[in-house]
Amino acid sequence: MFDHLSLGVRDLAAARAFYDAFFAPLGAAVASASAKELAYGPGGQAGLFYLYPVSGEQVAGLGAHLAFTADSRVAVDEAYRQAIARGATAIRAAGPHPDIAPGYYGCVILDPDGNKLEIVAGAMH
Repeated sequence: MFDHLSLGVRDLAAARAFYDAFFAPLGAAVASASAKELAYGPGGQAGLFYLYPVSGEQVAGLGAHLAFTADSRVAVDEAYRQAIARGATAIRAAGPHPDIAPGYYGCVILDPDGNKLEIVAGAMH
């Protein structure tokens, strides 16, 4: 259903340090980089997730969030750990959350720009 997704960030270099570490456990890496955009994809092979530098008081969209799939609970835990170590704010810690769904294992964080990100082991539904 989606071709690609993008988010605005205040500092592209700082965002790269954050997202490089965040995506590594999920198997994604930089596919292309320039002063105007940064693209990530599976194994760095295709740009599916983009970051663009923006300015202004509000960077993140109110109420919006992106959910990423992890291959395992270990990958969720590691991506969560990397994100928190690089300035993310925890909304929902990595772990089982049966209140969401019986088999749900995941986490929700805010990146340093306030973008809401979720990681789910397997599928949420």
